[in-house]
Amino acid sequence: MSKYLIGHITNTHGIRGEVKIYNLSDFNRFFVGAVIYVDLKTGKKEFEVERVRPQGNLLIVKFKGYDNINDILMYKGLDVYSDQDVSDELEEDDYHYMTLIGKPCVDDKGALLGHVKSMIPVPQGHLLEVTTLQGKDAMVPFNKVFVKDVLEDKIILTPIEGLL
Repeated sequence: MSKYLIGHITNTHGIRGEVKIYNLSDFNRFFVGAVIYVDLKTGKKEFEVERVRPQGNLLIVKFKGYDNINDILMYKGLDVYSDQDVSDELEEDDYHYMTLIGKPCVDDKGALLGHVKSMIPVPQGHLLEVTTLQGKDAMVPFNKVFVKDVLEDKIILTPIEGLL
């Protein structure tokens, strides 16, 4: 079973057990009845979404059975995960973040440039954060100009002078 990072609990909202979640998923993971979870030292803690509404770039989420700020306060600052596989909803050239993290980046001649450290959502799309062989982090726009191809075992980049 795969684990998908889908959000981050940024804060509580009000006194009735609601939380503010920064949504990290391009899919609708937060809906009434959805089961999501956080990882604790004691194991996985599951929640069922009772209510959800947008507020700016965040979601205000109420979990079933959590009706007081004191019930939910301990989860502030934690990442939120889902086990639900949405691969069948992926369109061509869509990828799960987790399948890209750690993947080697090469140029069109096969020379290793670095490895993907993270994916960063920005208003224009996404940036690949690539740790170069020199240990520096480079931001590469995740589009056809810079990302030539995404294969099972590597990402082929079009290196631009000064970028990598």
